[in-house]
Amino acid sequence: MTGTRKITWDGCPTRYAAGIFGDRWCFLILRDALLHAKRTYSEFLASPEGISTNILADRLSRLEAVGMLERIIDPRKASRVCYFPTRMARDLLPALIAMMVWSTKYDKHTEAPTSFAKAYQSDPLGTIAWYEAEIDRVDAAIRGGDINT
Repeated sequence: MTGTRKITWDGCPTRYAAGIFGDRWCFLILRDALLHAKRTYSEFLASPEGISTNILADRLSRLEAVGMLERIIDPRKASRVCYFPTRMARDLLPALIAMMVWSTKYDKHTEAPTSFAKAYQSDPLGTIAWYEAEIDRVDAAIRGGDINT
């Protein structure tokens, strides 16, 4: 019997990326953290896709373990935890937005306003900068100005 070599999820750039956010729930959690300013478990749980509580807890834990999210006690309420997108997650913004623009072209039922794709296509760097500034604003409002991402 010939042994098969176990393939690791690093090495190949596509395989590495798929191993981190190839799961649809991880991808949607990253969308919500990066583009919709969600930071708490209950905010992620309220997303329209209807993620179950056990899947949400697992995916938040996975994203924290790989360095995409930073988990901290909410300084506004000690009984709550916040998940902040790290620099690693934020560096995904150009690819995430480009995929969303691609989707607006081919998804006949897209929920994105037509202005979204046009804005990105006319000024991709400005669009990314706007989202970066929004992430900083939200994080500073929660952390009280301490935004060490």
